[in-house]
Amino acid sequence: MQDAYRPRGWHRASPLQRVLAVALAGLLPAAIVVGLLVGMERFRTFDDARADRNAGRIINGRVIKTDVREYIENALRRHEPEVVVLGNSLSNTDVMGGMLAKRLGLPKNKVQKFSVPNSIGTHWYAILRNRIYAGGHRPRLVLIPSDMQSLLATTPRSEASYLNLSIHLDEEEPEIDARLGRRSWFLERVRSNRGHVRDRSLTWLRNRVVDLLFHRSLVRTDGRVTEATMARVFDDDEIDMRLHNRVIPTFVQSGTSELIPFDPRSLPEPEDSFLPVIAKLVADHGGIAVFVRPPMSPFLPDGLGDVVLEDAEARVPTVSAEHGGLYLDVRDLDMEHGHFQNVDHMRPEGARRFTEVLADTLVEVDAWEVAESEQAIDLLRPTEVVDNVLRNVEPSVTFRTPPPAVPRSHRKINRGPGRMPYFAAEQLAFMSDLTTLAVTRHASRCSPIRVLENGVPLPMPNRTCEETSRHRRGRMCHSDARVYFTSTDDLGPWRNGRRYSLGLDPDRACDGARWLYPGDRLRIRVPDADFASLDAGAASLVLSVRDMSVRDEADTTLPRVRARARVGQAVRMDAWLDVPPDPGTGHRLPIEPRIEPGTTGVAVDVINKSDRFLLLTGARLHAR
Repeated sequence: MQDAYRPRGWHRASPLQRVLAVALAGLLPAAIVVGLLVGMERFRTFDDARADRNAGRIINGRVIKTDVREYIENALRRHEPEVVVLGNSLSNTDVMGGMLAKRLGLPKNKVQKFSVPNSIGTHWYAILRNRIYAGGHRPRLVLIPSDMQSLLATTPRSEASYLNLSIHLDEEEPEIDARLGRRSWFLERVRSNRGHVRDRSLTWLRNRVVDLLFHRSLVRTDGRVTEATMARVFDDDEIDMRLHNRVIPTFVQSGTSELIPFDPRSLPEPEDSFLPVIAKLVADHGGIAVFVRPPMSPFLPDGLGDVVLEDAEARVPTVSAEHGGLYLDVRDLDMEHGHFQNVDHMRPEGARRFTEVLADTLVEVDAWEVAESEQAIDLLRPTEVVDNVLRNVEPSVTFRTPPPAVPRSHRKINRGPGRMPYFAAEQLAFMSDLTTLAVTRHASRCSPIRVLENGVPLPMPNRTCEETSRHRRGRMCHSDARVYFTSTDDLGPWRNGRRYSLGLDPDRACDGARWLYPGDRLRIRVPDADFASLDAGAASLVLSVRDMSVRDEADTTLPRVRARARVGQAVRMDAWLDVPPDPGTGHRLPIEPRIEPGTTGVAVDVINKSDRFLLLTGARLHAR
């Protein structure tokens, strides 16, 4: 009886034919799978090809003529930096080296930045070991601003990233071999390219449908034109990301990561990453490694971005500290959409703000000592670090008088670019967002001018004019000569039946500063726990006040401010100061006798006795 499992004619086939049939049956599917894998591995987008071509020659966001090794070694020899900023593209866009140097009290060249695109912990360890310390350089601080995924990752996922790593390796690399030896470069690239293949396939299909609908052809159109047009239509800036937070999910995929572009389960544990190795390497050479997790755009939907398993994320600060390093999570820093060029890379305005806050934070956590530092309490501090996480702080301040009225508060509403409404406000330019950017400690947009809708301030003031125009919904911006705004219902103020006028911010908020309107009486209450940190008590109050008003050149009078230090109802210091055009480093007012350590109920009053708008940019109680 013929075997039912053998194909017809099998008994008539020769032994050679049978062997070939079996071989083809097994090898042909295998060949197809191998072919698909090879094709996937060799897939290249334009960005991939450009990255491969420039590998080993890109640093700090630009292509250099020499290789990166020579660039780094020359910079180290010339400047012998005390601070090295090391990382991927986030370190290039988010940190301003010159400003960081200034805030840390260093010459500009003593802060050197080495930013390698798409780099991870493996790259940074190799640069530290083989470029910096092998050359005999000993920076006091190694600053690594990076997303946590890049910090924990050990295996590069692109050929360019491998090339950028290989140029920094020596013949003997035991730490790197121990972590990368078991990983397959071929399979890693196949895995990385899956998303590229999917994206390119969907983009091709989308563009062909557009060509068919609008051009009635699939072959007579220039695909590049369609590609560019569709890219502009679906640009991130054209998408209202708030919609992601308003949808009602139809299902929850618990325990998986199919809805995010990166699987955090593929990351090694913190102990197995280069985090402890880098921290120990820097500590062994007399420095401190500070790993900084920067903020991302507030429009990034929850659950996307720098996603890491909760257990691994919780262990990172401990692992870092055990090996002599420091981890800082700065994601909660107040940032605006206009501070970012995309979901994670900052524009110059955002980089300035982040750098200013970062410098203050490094001093606060004792990662950097400022010359002639002394014990002090910052009464208007906007942030503090608690358990390695930066938090926004709201000082305990009160004002005894309501804000004055804005002259001509009910003005004509004009039509600006894109029919965006605005009030003409040339006389109010001295309070504009652009003015406060230049004078506030953390580069804050904090004009006190508010647009009132039916008597209520619009919910999102102090935005860029670009963000106000694009995203609307109750935003406003104060440029030098105009106050642009959009209604909360996105209807034009000429037809939505609502009344619009100008007013002043009743909170006088300005990040780490406070506005003092004419005749204002400000009281700052000092938390008892904060005052307890002054071991010797308070011997002086340092105030930094800036006159923001525009005045006639013939007017040489200076606005006056009265300052008082109180303990309960008892006045311990009562002093007057004249506010010069340039506040400098502030005015030191002695408290005699000093307020004893451990005292409770301490408060500071600042009273604007002039008819001008002042900005209190600093208020500190000092032990000296």
